[in-house]
Amino acid sequence: MTDMRLSVACNFDPALIDGLEGLPVYEVFGKMTEDAFGGGRPSFYLPEAGRREVEDYAALCRRRGISFNYLLNASCMGNIEFTKEGQRSLDRTLEWLRGIGVDSVTVATLHFLRFIKRRHPHFTVRISSHRYTDTPRKIRFWQDNGADCIVISEVNIYREFGILAAMRRAASRCDLQLIVNNSCRQDCAIAGTHAVCLNHASQKSSGGFPLDYCSVYCMDYRLREPVNYLRANWIRPEDLHLYMDMGYSCFKIVERNCPTRLLVDRARAYHARRYDGNLLDLVQNHAYPEDAFSEREHDAYSLGRLLRYFGRPRRINMLKFVQVMELGRRASLLYPRTGENEVFIDNRALDGFIDRFVGTSCQDLDCEECRYCHQWAERTVRISPAFRRDMQRIYADLLDDIHGGAFWEDYSQTLRKAAGRTVSRARMAGLFEALVRHPARRARKLIDALPCIPVWTRLKRSAETVKRPAEPRVEPPPRAPEGRERPSPLNAATN
Repeated sequence: MTDMRLSVACNFDPALIDGLEGLPVYEVFGKMTEDAFGGGRPSFYLPEAGRREVEDYAALCRRRGISFNYLLNASCMGNIEFTKEGQRSLDRTLEWLRGIGVDSVTVATLHFLRFIKRRHPHFTVRISSHRYTDTPRKIRFWQDNGADCIVISEVNIYREFGILAAMRRAASRCDLQLIVNNSCRQDCAIAGTHAVCLNHASQKSSGGFPLDYCSVYCMDYRLREPVNYLRANWIRPEDLHLYMDMGYSCFKIVERNCPTRLLVDRARAYHARRYDGNLLDLVQNHAYPEDAFSEREHDAYSLGRLLRYFGRPRRINMLKFVQVMELGRRASLLYPRTGENEVFIDNRALDGFIDRFVGTSCQDLDCEECRYCHQWAERTVRISPAFRRDMQRIYADLLDDIHGGAFWEDYSQTLRKAAGRTVSRARMAGLFEALVRHPARRARKLIDALPCIPVWTRLKRSAETVKRPAEPRVEPPPRAPEGRERPSPLNAATN
């Protein structure tokens, strides 16, 4: 059995390097929050880091004997890499990286691999997991083209031990790396699309909106079918020895948005090959507890950061974006988690789960006929009923607006629809008549009927409602009996 080597996500917190001391961490990996080419995660998801932060952190790592792997792992760059400007930009980036002591990069295209090996041969080049390398033939392809290391596909073969063993044998001239705590669904059909969307969401020149649609869809899918929590391609710390026995020794720990304390906990768990707690503590890429964030990490969920990346009223309908805000708060995507995780998977209750896969492949099986993972999910996955109910409603409303196009409709159209619904609700509730009789008392009920205004705005408006004093009621003069002329004030005065 070979010795373990860990590659850990970089969040640019100097305390991370201190926390990793004593662990078999040989490198950290990261990049600027945004650049000309983009990367494997959207900018809003990443810690704020420009050139100065990368330079300082690379120097810190070098002093501590840890390598810094810079990510040039975009799958799609809009063909700018084949322009003069793109070529110059790539050259300048690589020269800058060499100057600050970075000697390892990760790429996701053949062109970048061959470009770097030809013109900047001093770099060690790794192939990204977003190239979905999952057969010995693909291993040999990248190896023959000069790759020094390949990150194995993160979505489909982590429990295909026969294939993994064959891939390890095929890699005679390059290293292989496994991501141990990835939570992507097994055989995800939209993984390639997702990778491209993530790339564009971290490119400086991107004119799009960073809506992580694939993640939203997959989280909804996972909640509806909890078996997908177990079918994901993670490796438990307790099962790491099965991979090391095949010759795998290099393991990658994600995510780059993870608070320092949790990243260190993850590295320690895999080094110890044991974790007593919720499996999601190791593999989930959101819902980090509020107390795990240090003071310097609070910007990860600041209002200013939210407005910077999502405040684009000309690209989407911001009246509909309130649903994304609700999702971000309830699922702790855009905000830290308060309280316990409402999805719990006892990691130690999964002891023995992996045994079925060691000698049996799933490549020729239909999951719905096998249902092995379903049975384990029924015993081990616990979801709060309130969380499930809330999230099913949020996902249904948000995805309906996305698929139906309301997320991008004109503001006037949204307001007309809202006004129509408000009128209908008000009529059904008899609010108009009540409003005429008791305007101040019923104002809040009418405001609460507005479907397109976020709750906090409704509360603010209702609190600011001014109760004007009622004007004295003027009684109309009595009507004259039929057949008789009503006396005028002039006649009354002279009579």
